[in-house]
Amino acid sequence: MRRRHARGFSLVELVIVLVLLGVLSVFAADLIRQPIDASADVQRRARLADAADQAMSRMSRDLRLALPNSIRASTDGRAIELLLAPMAGRYRANPASAIVDPVRDADVLDFSTPDASFALMADLPAAPAAGQWAVVYNLVADGGVANAWAGDNRATVTAGSSLRHVRLAPSFQFPFASPAQRVYFVSQAVQYRCAPDGQLLRHVGYAPSAAMQVPAASPSALVAEGASFCDFRYVAGAQTRQSLASLRLTLTREGESVSLLKPVHVPNLP
Repeated sequence: MRRRHARGFSLVELVIVLVLLGVLSVFAADLIRQPIDASADVQRRARLADAADQAMSRMSRDLRLALPNSIRASTDGRAIELLLAPMAGRYRANPASAIVDPVRDADVLDFSTPDASFALMADLPAAPAAGQWAVVYNLVADGGVANAWAGDNRATVTAGSSLRHVRLAPSFQFPFASPAQRVYFVSQAVQYRCAPDGQLLRHVGYAPSAAMQVPAASPSALVAEGASFCDFRYVAGAQTRQSLASLRLTLTREGESVSLLKPVHVPNLP
């Protein structure tokens, strides 16, 4: 009876099979990795673009709420500053024809002498808080005349102010009347600055000063990280056109960069 010999794989055949499997696994891994890497790149770019867009939106919102003609930018373009004025009203320049309430109807704003209080023509959305500033006829962001940063047209609101009546302490004499009887209520100074470490910071809670400078020991909030390029510019307007703030921002993370340019038209009538 003839025996059958069982045949197996030789060592050479086994090595060839392993080599072929290795080559196939490399190609398969590369095919799988490409869409995964592409998806990760898309998600990374989307997060970066979203961070840049949020930073631009926050800056634009503050710029649109700025006291007219209070915006100023640093010479290197890495910082932009403003006085935030979320409320405005019309002060009473003449007594009402029918005086029902002497405080609300007859307390006019006197520009010939320091005044401690004045009435408004209509109710404000909220009573001005103590420590805020009342500003009348702001024309520039530099110089010493009609400039709220310098303080010649900026009075401090004190406790006891209401929706239609404003109290000042100390008494204050505004240098110029507003043709439209506008008075703005400034809540705080705000500065956006790109720090050397790539952080875009929002500084608040510091005292306004005539010259623009880095706020010292002021609270700051992180707006964005990875700011590799910042260029903030401001072009003052005129009676026939609005002011224009130009914001350029580039964020860079993990080898990816996103650049945004956003123009912001700002009302400038005082």
